[in-house]
Amino acid sequence: MKKTLLIIAVIWAGIISVNAQTKSEKKHIAVTGKSEIAIKPDEAVINVRLENKAMKASEASAMLNKKMSIIENQLKKSKAKDYELNTSNYNVTVNRVYTKGTSKDSGYVASQNIKITLPNPQDDLVKVVELLNENEEIMFDVNFSISEKMTKAYEEQLLEKALQDAREKANLIAKTMSLTGLSVASINYTSNTPITMPQPSQVQYMRMDKSMASEAAPSFSPDEQKLTDEVQVIFSFEN
Repeated sequence: MKKTLLIIAVIWAGIISVNAQTKSEKKHIAVTGKSEIAIKPDEAVINVRLENKAMKASEASAMLNKKMSIIENQLKKSKAKDYELNTSNYNVTVNRVYTKGTSKDSGYVASQNIKITLPNPQDDLVKVVELLNENEEIMFDVNFSISEKMTKAYEEQLLEKALQDAREKANLIAKTMSLTGLSVASINYTSNTPITMPQPSQVQYMRMDKSMASEAAPSFSPDEQKLTDEVQVIFSFEN
C-alpha cells in the first residue's frame, strides 16, 4: 500500500512539474532587435591579378616578379600615405592547352594576387589608379569598404539601437496582447561584421580602353554602405 501511494505521489509530482514548466515556457516573449547605420566607406582596396606565361618556369616567375617591382615603385611614386600591400596565391603551374579533346603542355604560367589598401582614398586613390593604368598588362579593380577602426567607432551605437528595437518590439507585443509585468529574462548577443561590396562603376572604369582612360582622370564616388547589428532578447511577463 505504501509503495502504491509512493508511486502515485511521484507521478503526481511529475505532472505538476510538467504543468509548471509548460506554464513557465508560455510566459516568455523572444524578440530580435536590429539596427542599421548607413555611412560612407573610408578605405579603398585595389585588387591586382598578375599573370605571366613563358616556356620556362624560371622565366615566368622572373617576369612576374618584375611586374611586382613595377607596382611597388609606382606606389612609392604616388606618395600614398600609410598604404598596405599584401600578396597571396603565388603559383607556378604548367600551361596546359586543350584542343579538340587533346591536351598539350606549352610552357608555364606564373600568377599572383596583390591587395593594396588605401586608408586615405580621397587623397591617394586617383593618383595610384592613374599610375597603375600605365601598365598595359596589369588588370585590377577597386572596391570600397568600411575600415575596422570606423566599424569599432559605431559598435556601441549599433548595439544601443538594437537593444532599443528589441524593447520596442516587446512593448508592442505586450500592449497588443494585454500582458503585464514585462521584464528581461535573458540576452543573447554576438557582434556582426559589415559586408563590403564592390562598386560596379569603379570596376567598369578599370575595364575601359587605355586610350579612353587617358582622356579624363578617373572619378570615384562610392555609395553608402551599411553596418548592421542584432541582439536576441527574451522577456518574461506575469499573466
